[in-house]
Amino acid sequence: MTEVTTLVKRQSISALHGTAGSWVGHSVSNFDRKCAVTHGVFGLTYFAGVSMRTRTALTLFLWVTAILAQAQDDSGGQGGVNFQGQVRYENNTPAAFIRVELWTDGETTWRVYATTDRMGKFRVGAPCMVIQYKVNTLGYHPVQGRVDISIPPCHALELITLRPLPEDTGSGREVPGKGTLDARVAAIPPEAKKEFTAGQKAVNDDDFAGAIPHLQKAIELYPKYAEAYQILGVAQLQTNQVPQAESSLVKAVEIEERMPRAQYLLGVLYAMTNRLSLAEKPLTRFAELDPQNPDAYFELARLSFALKKFSDAEMHARKSIELKENNAGVYVVLGYSLLRQKKANDAKQAFEQFLTQISTGPMATEVKELVAQLDQRMKK
Repeated sequence: MTEVTTLVKRQSISALHGTAGSWVGHSVSNFDRKCAVTHGVFGLTYFAGVSMRTRTALTLFLWVTAILAQAQDDSGGQGGVNFQGQVRYENNTPAAFIRVELWTDGETTWRVYATTDRMGKFRVGAPCMVIQYKVNTLGYHPVQGRVDISIPPCHALELITLRPLPEDTGSGREVPGKGTLDARVAAIPPEAKKEFTAGQKAVNDDDFAGAIPHLQKAIELYPKYAEAYQILGVAQLQTNQVPQAESSLVKAVEIEERMPRAQYLLGVLYAMTNRLSLAEKPLTRFAELDPQNPDAYFELARLSFALKKFSDAEMHARKSIELKENNAGVYVVLGYSLLRQKKANDAKQAFEQFLTQISTGPMATEVKELVAQLDQRMKK
């Protein structure tokens, strides 16, 4: 087993060592998948010869661009975007950054997770079949639907309304802090809402520099405007104002810690700027707020490995896989976590599972070489 451990350390994808490099090339899962997950899960391939500061700024730009794009056509279904929807609250306000799960009837394995944009909209490329969807958000009744798009042109447009749970359902469960949240939101003055809307529209139009003054004015008019701080953070990231973006996201979660997207953004920003210990709290909170989101556990698996918490990394990777994570890189994280625990046979199985999904490309080549070498050493 010593030989196996030594072998791991020699691999060129050994950026799994808790350095900042293990997060360079990181992005949200959709960007990982679209830009070849085999290049961006752990390594520095795209950034060789570039300074750490430049790498971090470039990676953050690509990562936020991927979030804003919301192009969910990586599902293996239609080449375009044929299943669209909008999620709104009961008062007709767009439900931003809400996770929507979609899957097919029958025995096929197509299943994707979309996240609504700032206008509550989502879109995916779906196969011409019967599609089911589900929205399950803290404090609101679950919503589930079923749409038959098996007849060409195989298009669907779904409007989904979230209705709040009562304060007391009779089971003793109370929606955490709902009254506080409602009071804060209800107190937002019309002038601040107007500035927020203008800033949101500018972000939607990719005018990030133009959005910043509106969002700052909204905050000036209403200092508890957590939603404005969150979008301001995104706009600042897009304009390469990383320290300011961090401050905005920190303020957003200080005001309203039940904002999963802000927790996620802050956690990954910490990780990508080599402050891994700080990343653990917001990423853990993201998983608590969105416990059915496989990406939450994938991020925690990567972070745990970087922190050398190998058993935790294994646990989170397995949870992500259980929740149908579409990014095959989760099997690489699992495999290396198992190797570090001297579970070579289980690690080999994880790597082989990765290769069933990603069979070509630089990382696939290296994983194949690793599997072959593991075979040789386990036969000795």
